[in-house]
Amino acid sequence: MNRTIAASASIALAGLLLPALFASASTQHAAHEPIPALVTGSSAIQKASAQQYSWATGFDNGSAGPSWMQENFLIKSQSLKDRAGAVENNHSITETYVRDAAGNAFEFGVSSDGTNATTRPTLFTTAWTAGKFNGYEAGFVSSTRVKPGSFNPPIGTSPEFGYSITGGKVWFTYDGKRFGYIPESYWRGGFGAVTETQTYGEVYNNSPGGSRIPTMNGRVSHYRTNTGSRLTRYRVSSPYRITNAGGTGFTFSS
Repeated sequence: MNRTIAASASIALAGLLLPALFASASTQHAAHEPIPALVTGSSAIQKASAQQYSWATGFDNGSAGPSWMQENFLIKSQSLKDRAGAVENNHSITETYVRDAAGNAFEFGVSSDGTNATTRPTLFTTAWTAGKFNGYEAGFVSSTRVKPGSFNPPIGTSPEFGYSITGGKVWFTYDGKRFGYIPESYWRGGFGAVTETQTYGEVYNNSPGGSRIPTMNGRVSHYRTNTGSRLTRYRVSSPYRITNAGGTGFTFSS
């Protein structure tokens, strides 16, 4: 899952230091920054802009940053064909983004990606320092055979994903077990108290327009943190929908 940033598109709300989503117009594409909160209803739809991304996002309401979080992602087979019937470099992602006050951040989840050797959902992590995206698996140290960039969670299952922060060190978990970490030394002073958490589905379409677009179907469930925070706000862009939204999860689909 080696990717580079070739171009970027921002979605910003005045007064909010919330990032947007990044895209590539070539053979690689990069990560995404999270999406500003607008929608509080479980079925509301925000019209997609002219960019090539669509999303369905749940926002954590916690003001005191959780030091650990757990949730379950439904692993679905995603069609990446565009309106021309080609896969190109389209992708479909289910993930969580976590940030501290210094702009340091990490992401984890699964991605189906047209540039990979397989389009099966693949485990991934990312890292950011002071608002700068550093890449997939950046800073990651493996501790098991479950490796981001190559491990494929079984389709049809709903395994547990999560993180825990101890002394500025970020551990990642899959199926209830730690599989690796980003060391405290990766961030200056270690990773700080969490100030923002978003969990979302996202698709990228290399050839927007027409009716054939990559699918985005999945479910987040059993969302929980050590602070008791919950998902309380949602945003979604057409043509995708959020249903069954609540404090512990939601379903997203086309």
